[in-house]
Amino acid sequence: MARPAEYDLNTVLENAMELFWQKGYDKVSMADLVSFTGLNRRTMYALFGDKEGLFKEALEHYYAKRALCNIQLLQSHPGKKGIVKFLEKFAFDRGFKGCLFTNCMNKGDFMRAEAFHIPKDFFTKLQQQIEENLKEAKAHKEFSGDPKSMALTIITLVHGLNIHGKYNHSKEDGDSIIKNIAAMIT
Repeated sequence: MARPAEYDLNTVLENAMELFWQKGYDKVSMADLVSFTGLNRRTMYALFGDKEGLFKEALEHYYAKRALCNIQLLQSHPGKKGIVKFLEKFAFDRGFKGCLFTNCMNKGDFMRAEAFHIPKDFFTKLQQQIEENLKEAKAHKEFSGDPKSMALTIITLVHGLNIHGKYNHSKEDGDSIIKNIAAMIT
């Protein structure tokens, strides 16, 4: 009879995701992962194959548990209102970690294509949803510019916010940046 699993996969992925988010892919060792997730090496390799396999699963976990809610927020609040609500989630403070996807996007050269595809797919879908919100805003005379160009601009600024907020913990600065981005949507 097979021995029952002594781990909760959701907890393992959450812990691995936090470790990659905190230290970055390159600075996480298998020993760190074993310690942080509570899995032994044999189970780790059996479940994920290697460190990059676990990284890919952690990215998928982040997509499902954290990133997807941003797209859903935009979908549930049409037009400019949804974009402003989305941007307001960037509240700078000492605990601001940025986005796991933004943090790893500039490291795409080390990831297998299937792992890199996860954050790339998210940002593509996020851009498309922002563009849809801008089209709705345009239809309601809240925006007069080019939806695609502005969506690309907002995505670029989102990456910048994710990095800037990691070292600038001023809530006032973050609020000022969000206010200025929202003012661009006219």
